[in-house]
Amino acid sequence: MTRTKAWSVSAACALVALSAAARPAEAQSNAAIAEQLFLDGRALMTAGKVHEACGKFADSQRADPALGTLLHLAACHEKDHRPATAWSEFMDAAEQARNSGQHDREHFARTHAAVLEKALQKIVIDISPPVDGVDVKLDSQPLPAGIIGTEIPLDPGDHDLDVTAPGKKPWHRSGLNLGASTAVTHVAVALENDATPAPSNLSAAMPEASSAAPVAAAVVTPDEVPSHTGQGIKRIAGVGAAVTGVGLLVVAGFEESTSISRKHAEANYPLPLAASQRAEVADQSKTAQTYAIVFGAAGVVALGVGLYLALTAHGETAHGVATRGPALRVAPYAGPRGGGLVLQGSL
Repeated sequence: MTRTKAWSVSAACALVALSAAARPAEAQSNAAIAEQLFLDGRALMTAGKVHEACGKFADSQRADPALGTLLHLAACHEKDHRPATAWSEFMDAAEQARNSGQHDREHFARTHAAVLEKALQKIVIDISPPVDGVDVKLDSQPLPAGIIGTEIPLDPGDHDLDVTAPGKKPWHRSGLNLGASTAVTHVAVALENDATPAPSNLSAAMPEASSAAPVAAAVVTPDEVPSHTGQGIKRIAGVGAAVTGVGLLVVAGFEESTSISRKHAEANYPLPLAASQRAEVADQSKTAQTYAIVFGAAGVVALGVGLYLALTAHGETAHGVATRGPALRVAPYAGPRGGGLVLQGSL
């Protein structure tokens, strides 16, 4: 084994030894403190200072729990007029004594518990109707969830009871005094619904309807309601068709000018053209003229439809029947030398 490994093993063993030594030392310290507190408690009991003695016994039991200390604490609480606390401690001590085989101490604890039980004061918490998720606190100490409807032993004096549940208003009762007589007191707890949440912004902004003064709604027949949406769409379509028609007419004019220029070039070219060249120029002229006629006719039709839609859009109702506006009819016109529109009717 190398020196480094030897030092590591030695250090680990030392730590284990120190830890093992620390735990008994701490236990001995707590036991010593608990023993001194126990002796102080017995001295106070002898001096007749019962309440102060109970505090010492309780501190001793917390520092180092022991069956003998628990029995002295229960007897002290019995003399301090805290029967419910003493009864609970005697019952706990009797169980510990039974488990450890100390029958004399078990008999002592059960005898005192039986006497105290006859004089116990109890409360029963009743919640009607039952509510899920109930949280109960007695004198600021939380109680088990299943405590509802069960008898709870209490020492005489004033007690505070708090009950809460999801969606319910907190319930509180202070100064719950059971008095000095033996009895079972039923405490009725009525949990009210919590305040309703504030209305949302939408519902808050909506005015409430008044039932005192109903408002008569005006009845409008469908024929009297103008279809503004349909008019707008029709007007937009008419403008689009008219613009398209103008574009087609421009193309037709360009093709017509191309056809005329080809004819002029054929007739006025400075040098005589060959037969094949003349045929090619003639074909180009005819093609351009055909395009001019086709685009011109299409442009006239589109322009006419566009003008018709635009001029008649503003005078329709919801059923598409014109109620006002010009009574016009647009008819396209095309001829061998050009084309155009013919408007018929009256304003």
